[in-house]
Amino acid sequence: MSSGRSTSAARHLLATLLAGLGLIFSPVPALALPTATPPPTSPLEQVQALVQPAVVYEQITWTGYVYDETNKGYFTTDPFIASFQCTGFVVNPDGYIATAGHCVDYDQTVRSSILSQVVDWAYENEYYEALPSRETIATFAQNWRIDGATSEGTPDLDVSVAYGVSVSGEPSGKALPARVVAVRPVDEGDVSLLKIEARNLTVVPLSDNADTGVGTQVVAIGYPASVDLVTDASFNPSFKEGTISAEKTVEGGLLPVYEISAAVSGGMSGGPTVGLDGDVIGVNSFKIEGETQPFNFVQPSQNLQELMRSEGVENVMGDVTDLYRAGLTAYFAGEKQAAIDSFEQVLQIVPSHQFAQEYLRKSQDLEGGSGSGWMLWIAVGILAVAALAAVIVLVTRSRRRSGQANAPTQEPVITSPVAESQVAVAAPEGPDTGDRFCPNCGKEHDADAHFCPRCGHVLT
Repeated sequence: MSSGRSTSAARHLLATLLAGLGLIFSPVPALALPTATPPPTSPLEQVQALVQPAVVYEQITWTGYVYDETNKGYFTTDPFIASFQCTGFVVNPDGYIATAGHCVDYDQTVRSSILSQVVDWAYENEYYEALPSRETIATFAQNWRIDGATSEGTPDLDVSVAYGVSVSGEPSGKALPARVVAVRPVDEGDVSLLKIEARNLTVVPLSDNADTGVGTQVVAIGYPASVDLVTDASFNPSFKEGTISAEKTVEGGLLPVYEISAAVSGGMSGGPTVGLDGDVIGVNSFKIEGETQPFNFVQPSQNLQELMRSEGVENVMGDVTDLYRAGLTAYFAGEKQAAIDSFEQVLQIVPSHQFAQEYLRKSQDLEGGSGSGWMLWIAVGILAVAALAAVIVLVTRSRRRSGQANAPTQEPVITSPVAESQVAVAAPEGPDTGDRFCPNCGKEHDADAHFCPRCGHVLT
């Protein structure tokens, strides 16, 4: 092969290699990484994975001493206690939890619960000498006052929350004390904000309700108290599917509410109703008493956002939530390595995150794509380096050959083809006439020369 052809081939090979590498690393890759087989999942399972780490069980306890205005004394030295169950969800990673306003508002439901206990106590302990009936004693309740340990006219409130799964460093079922930051009662939007001392919580995002309307598919989430009456008690919430069946208003048109077909029962109040993307559309609020059909209503999340803004609290996700949701997105798409990387980062921040642990195992068990993508890239890199090395060697050799062909040479010693003794004689020298050239190397020589002074070729 001539030096010109060698250089041309090397340049062609190099250009081809660079073009191939350009395709591989272009913004829209020509060579895609293989993914694992996406797992078979339902929309409800995806919603559960997105939302459940942010859902909490709430235990609300009211404690009050009942004062008899007629007899000027307290019925007992021990307080009467009314307990309720609700649901909440995390809206900020620094421990802020949203729930329904009526869950922590001292309303008629709380007062009636305590006073009914006093009626029973007064009847059973013959508090009145005339021994009136329960019904008669109940009529006296209008003259009773409920006091707290240090306050008059309001019982003491104690709120504790617990996770259904171990997340954010908190074990499942552990009661965490919560304080009430702000409350809007039923006639003002029925939302409230609680605070626990915790960080790096998994958060659920709030929808702006811009695309929410009749027909939107929703999932209502919460801890129904009735379920624990027929099953073993647990901290696993229920997920009830349905749709938004109507947009209504209350309080004379001042407050919008969504009517949903999803079944919501006692204990699920304050829980989130979410879309299939896992964003909160509204807060579980109330239902029509005595109605056998599921006519349930949720307060739009915009009501909650207004309350949060008034308290200077933002609905931000935080690193844990961002990484966790990125892992879920990758897992459900069959992107095995990306899912593993995201869940491992979550567990570096919160080692006890139960859902991250579970989905890390599921990601590792995905069929196919077990690192093969990275191995493919490594193989491509090795081939590219090898091809580039081959081009360099080829170009180097070509340049050496070209340099040897063009370098000046020493005048050769010519031997006479007929001299048996092979005595070396110098090639005759003379002035170049410029009218003859060596047919072998192209060297100009004298007209009467018999041998080429450069290559020794016999001249004819």
